Amino acid sequence: MAMNVSEPGVIQQSIDEQPNPPSMQPVPYDEKQIVPVVATVLTQLVARNDKMLETANPNVQSNVTVFHAVKPPAITIRKYLERVERYAGCSSQCYIVALVYVDTIIQRKKSFVISSLNIHRLLITSIMLAAKFYDDIYYNNAYYAKIGGVPCNEINNLELEFLFMINFTLNVPLDVFERYKHELAVHANQLAPQAEV
Repeated sequence: MAMNVSEPGVIQQSIDEQPNPPSMQPVPYDEKQIVPVVATVLTQLVARNDKMLETANPNVQSNVTVFHAVKPPAITIRKYLERVERYAGCSSQCYIVALVYVDTIIQRKKSFVISSLNIHRLLITSIMLAAKFYDDIYYNNAYYAKIGGVPCNEINNLELEFLFMINFTLNVPLDVFERYKHELAVHANQLAPQAEV
């Protein structure tokens, strides 16, 4: 029996956890906040899933995929995303699209649990694909592999597996993109008062 704690998706979970889900009115935010907010959302998801996996029945395992590492990387999700942001030069929209791709995997692959063992490889692959599909300027796989700390042949395998997991659906409809952007803006505004304290 496979576990599924990730469904219905990162953004939907964040909406469900809010006492009063926001309307889709425009929410002002600074585009520089996208990476920290995506990192925060994913860190919370990974922490929740890791805790669940630790306390789960040992007979119930999540599927191990090419994205899984033997042990969690020492670098935090935030530091990893900051590294990617520094060296990849992706647009802020690229990170939103990458999050949509990760959410698509959560929704389509019911047995796939995002954890500290697979999030880094998922992120570098989703960001690389989002940059290739949406950004005017992007780099080759070898460069993204170097940024992400994985061998080039591995990033090639990750890319192919990722494409199959999302059924080669790289186009993100505008309404979906705007919904994710809105929710990240709401998160950014919720985190701003905490950062000031």
